[in-house]
Amino acid sequence: MDSTKKNINEESYDLRVNKGQLPTIMIAGHLFYVDIRMGMLRPKDDFLSKGIVFSNIQNYYDEDQNSYIIPYNPKKHEFQDIDFSSHKEFPKDLIAVQFPIENELDRIGWNRHHGFELREGLSEEGFQIQFEANQIPLEKTFLAGVIKSNLNSVKTTANHKEKPKNNKSKGRKI
Repeated sequence: MDSTKKNINEESYDLRVNKGQLPTIMIAGHLFYVDIRMGMLRPKDDFLSKGIVFSNIQNYYDEDQNSYIIPYNPKKHEFQDIDFSSHKEFPKDLIAVQFPIENELDRIGWNRHHGFELREGLSEEGFQIQFEANQIPLEKTFLAGVIKSNLNSVKTTANHKEKPKNNKSKGRKI
């Protein structure tokens, strides 16, 4: 048996390569297509959603876990960026979700898009076409530290008292 085929699920490979089926990922109960050509996770049946564009979530890449941990709006089925400088509490309408990076979600699409052999990297990576994102409590994300820092800076500013202004005029009087 060829060593490049040993860990590959041939049925999934056939669905992806010969039948053109895109891998899918379930995020908070909603199905997304992994569309490497378009550079995004595209919601299956919500055409008003912007989806999750990979270039927009690069800052949310977690190097230690080799995955993305992003703020996600489950009502709009899309990534929603956060202004970290102003948040002093967790956003009520967002959740945090974690999922693999592009080349793990669709290795064949990644290989095709970047000019590699279709089976390149499949033997050590394995191959699957269905994924599920993990929901992570916001309190366990980096946002918790940002909020704490923002709250501390507000307290520091509040504790800093300005000098009373001296309203005495030093110029000529009329």
